[in-house]
Amino acid sequence: MDSLSVVKQIQPVLVTNEKGIYCPKGDFYIDPWKPVKNAIVTHAHADHLRFGNKNYIVTNKSLSVTRHRLSKDETKGKIIAYEYDENFDFNGVTVSFHPAGHILGSAQVRVEIGNQVAVASGDYKRSQDPTCQPFELQKCDQFISEATFGLPIYRWRDGSHIGQQMIDWWRRNADENRP
Repeated sequence: MDSLSVVKQIQPVLVTNEKGIYCPKGDFYIDPWKPVKNAIVTHAHADHLRFGNKNYIVTNKSLSVTRHRLSKDETKGKIIAYEYDENFDFNGVTVSFHPAGHILGSAQVRVEIGNQVAVASGDYKRSQDPTCQPFELQKCDQFISEATFGLPIYRWRDGSHIGQQMIDWWRRNADENRP
């Protein structure tokens, strides 16, 4: 028997299908693209928090925005919220939220089955942002990264520069009596 024949096949913790990123053992989706029974949501932006799910699992910090957004959905499901770093069991799978540094309440979703760990992140930001908790690096075997602005054409200036541009814009409008 050669050494390659003893290599154990590892099944991925998370896979993708027509509805999104799926955990078969836990029977849940992360930021599903279509309505599902159990949706673990990384943050409350419209491309991650979609209408029509039966259950929404979110961070406590994104709970109020999630409730507000879902109030417009006639098929609104049940919302369950957890703190960052709080483990919760989902059909025998250990799941937890960890800060993604993108917006208030944004999270990476850590999924653990046995000794395998997968992390899925919606949008995330590694630079400091005073509006939210900073990104926390998670050790894992599988990492799934959402990349809305992942192309090299996107280059963002430092937040203090952008903040100054906003202040300058506001002052120009105020000087011209424009709301």
